[in-house]
Amino acid sequence: MVSGASLAPFLFERKGIPMNFMAIHDAVMYLMVAVLLVATWVIVERFIFFASVLRDGKTVAEFMKSHLHDADLHHEILAECSGRRSPQAQALCEIVSAPRLGHEQTEHFVQSIYVAKQSMLQSRLWILDTVITLSPLLGLLGTILGIIDAFYNLSSGAGSSDPAAVSRGIGTALYATGFGIFIALYSLMFFNFFSKTVEQISTQIKLLALTWLSSASNGRSGARQGSGEVALQAVKA
Repeated sequence: MVSGASLAPFLFERKGIPMNFMAIHDAVMYLMVAVLLVATWVIVERFIFFASVLRDGKTVAEFMKSHLHDADLHHEILAECSGRRSPQAQALCEIVSAPRLGHEQTEHFVQSIYVAKQSMLQSRLWILDTVITLSPLLGLLGTILGIIDAFYNLSSGAGSSDPAAVSRGIGTALYATGFGIFIALYSLMFFNFFSKTVEQISTQIKLLALTWLSSASNGRSGARQGSGEVALQAVKA
């Protein structure tokens, strides 16, 4: 009767397939290196993207602040932001270009633009999130395979005369777990940093939208007040 502990070697040996779990362990390690490279690519790409977006958003905010009381602010904003690719500038252009709506409709319109820009900001961050979850599991899998191989060699007599070799095999297998945890921590650090940056950019979009809506509202109120004064003067005359 074959026990559960020796079932896998029994099945492989019956089929003439040599047992080499360490080779599978090495394949898992190469896969983890590939995962680390993918995570690094995403980190570099997102870092460049967010740096450019934050810089562009700051420029747009300073432009709004310096031209807030201009009479032709509508066209000035369109001229300034139409050539920019940052989500802040695109959102502001869409809000400024929108037709005049009621208060509730305007609020829903601004919210829809805000939600639409989130997909641009969240792009590729799901890869880092997946790496954070996947890499420790890959490391654990590599360690388990390495330990299975070490004990299989020990039970088959290949390592019974050299316990140090078995110990080295187990130690090598444990490297996979450490490497997986390192990849997860490395990715988690940048994932949290980018998530905070997304919140910062989202706040910029909200502030730009509120600044424009407040300016436009004050402009319409001023226009109505001016029209009322002209009408009053005409009545007095």
